[in-house]
This record gives sequence, C-alpha cells and structure tokens, in this order.
Amino acid sequence: MQLNFILGTAAELIKVYPLIKMALDRSHPVRILSTGQSRENFLMQYRDFNLPDSFLKQLLPSRGDLDRSAAALKWFVRASSLSKKNLEAQLLQGEHSFVVVHGDTLSTLVGAWLSRKSGLPLVHVEAGLRSPHVFNPFPEEINRRLVAKFARFHMAPDGVAVQNLKRSKARGEIINTQGNTLIDALRLVGDTPFSEGQFALANIHRFENLNSPSRWRVICETLVKVSETRKLIFIAHPQTLRKLERDTQTHSALLQAGIDIRPRMPFSKFISLLKSAEFLLSDGGSNQEECSYLGKPCLIMRETTERQEGLEKTCVLSRFDPTIINSFLADPAKHRTSGILDDQSPSARILAALTGQPLPFDRKP
Repeated sequence: MQLNFILGTAAELIKVYPLIKMALDRSHPVRILSTGQSRENFLMQYRDFNLPDSFLKQLLPSRGDLDRSAAALKWFVRASSLSKKNLEAQLLQGEHSFVVVHGDTLSTLVGAWLSRKSGLPLVHVEAGLRSPHVFNPFPEEINRRLVAKFARFHMAPDGVAVQNLKRSKARGEIINTQGNTLIDALRLVGDTPFSEGQFALANIHRFENLNSPSRWRVICETLVKVSETRKLIFIAHPQTLRKLERDTQTHSALLQAGIDIRPRMPFSKFISLLKSAEFLLSDGGSNQEECSYLGKPCLIMRETTERQEGLEKTCVLSRFDPTIINSFLADPAKHRTSGILDDQSPSARILAALTGQPLPFDRKP
C-alpha cells in the first residue's frame, strides 16, 4: 500500500502525522505533497516532527503563508490546474495507492480534485463534520461538502459524523474511526515542563473574528479582563500579528494590560504549554478537541462550532455573550475533567480499513 498525503497547513499535518508514522513503521511507502497554502508554518511543523526531507514534495512553489484573499485565489486556481502529467510525476502510484486529505481547508479541496484527476482513490480523514449553515464557517463548510463528493473512503471520527454522511447520501465507504486522530497525535507529544508559574493561555486566529469589529472587540476586552486576575500568554498567528499591527490602539491596550504576546509555535511546544495552563481561550476547532481530550477548561470564542468534543463539559461556547463569558471566567476550574486519552487509536482503524486487515484490538501508534 502506498499513501500520498496532499496537505497545506500545519493543522492537517498534525492530525495525519500519527497515520504517517504508523504507515512508515509498517513499511508502507509514503509521500507528502505540500500545496504551499501555509508554507512557513507547515515546514516548521514538518521539522518539529523530524520527518525526512526525502518524503516531501512541493506541488507549487510558495514563498510564505497565504493570508490575503487575492493571493489565496490565485494559488487555488494554480493548484487545482496542475496538469495530469505533472501530478503523476509526483505521486506514488500502484494498485494499492491512495491520496489522503484531511479536514476542510482549501488544500483539502485541492487534494480531492487532484485525486480525481490522477485516478487514485481519495481517503478523507475527519470526514462528516457538518454545520447547519453552508456559509458558516466559510469556506470550511463548503469545502467539507464538496470533498465528500470525491471521497472513496470517509474516515468519520464519530457516530454523528457517520450519520451526517449517510443523510447526505455520500458515496463510498464510511468508516467510524471511533475518535479523532488528534488523540494519537497528543500521545506522541512528550511532556516538556514550562516554568511559567500560574497562567492562562489564549490562541486567536480565525479570519471571521479578525475581520469582524464587534467580535474582535469582545475578544480583546475578554483578554484584558483575564489579565486583570492572572498572567495571560497570547499565542498570535501571523494574521493575528498583522491585525495588531494595523489596530495599534488595541495592541497598545493589550501590552499595557501586561499580556504576553508570543508568535505561533510548533505543536509539541504548544501542547506542553497548554498542559501547564489554567485554561485556554481560543477560536480554534482543534484547540477545542485538544482541551476535551486533555480535560483542560476552554472558552470557545465563536458563535457556533461543528465539533461536539467537550461541549458543556470542558469547553464552553461563548457565542460572544458577556453572561456566558463572565460565568466561565468566574470559575474556570469547574470545567476541568480527567480527559479521555485512552488506548483507542483512530489512526490504527484508518490503516486497518485501507489495508483490509482486521483490527482485533486498538493499538497506540
């Protein structure tokens, strides 16, 4: 069996890394094709996982992360228009070769289209997530629904995702992986103690929040409120840093509040920091999942979330409602749980499904 992973972001790489590692451990050839959507962060994460450079191919030349609509559109058209000859030259091909994509990014959609162009069957990891609104979140929800039309194998993380796919009459084989591959990724990350003392952590990066004056204002007011009672470390992605560069008044207010603003970091370092934090304030779906699995309190700065992990337990959906926000901040500890990092391995289930081998028990990657 040969696996071609078409990926564009660090988040995708993080969630398929356990599958890559497990495939390599079992002598299955692997190729990783980077779309260039988020080149800098992708390469940072690739090196953090110590993956060999020989596995990595660049589908398109890219100088940095695509953070502007015009550049992203131009990249998307170019990536989707790769010639069949060019594509086939970069893919591992054979009777048991697959293209693997993850989640709901523009790269996921590009990978699905290139899979069809190459004639190789598509494996969609973390398939079946659905929002009731086609344009929220945008463009993720549209991407998911389109990719489902191309997939031969839908690797759904739970029963809800399975039912979503069945209701939409998705073609191909639907496999319940009984968990998110992020569980496996968290197990592969070692514990690095942080001597930060007691602190809270924030991670804000979604364009829907950065581009909404009302949401951005609530988020920044919440950050300042948190900093009034405890140390706050704010992990700012490049697009967030650029937002702060433009919004100098807010940037100054955050600094005056004593908020420690740090650049984005590799997965292993972020998870070590998260494990030491009192709680997390985030707008990221993966962060919601991480907190659920680790039992870490999390305030989700979004109107809606298509993920079920941790809701009304470790994770509280703020809906930007001051009452909900203040209730969480009054006692974050009441949302702490023991977590659910058990022995199940969603990545093992995916590999077993693709190889046609039975899985008598779950194994850690």
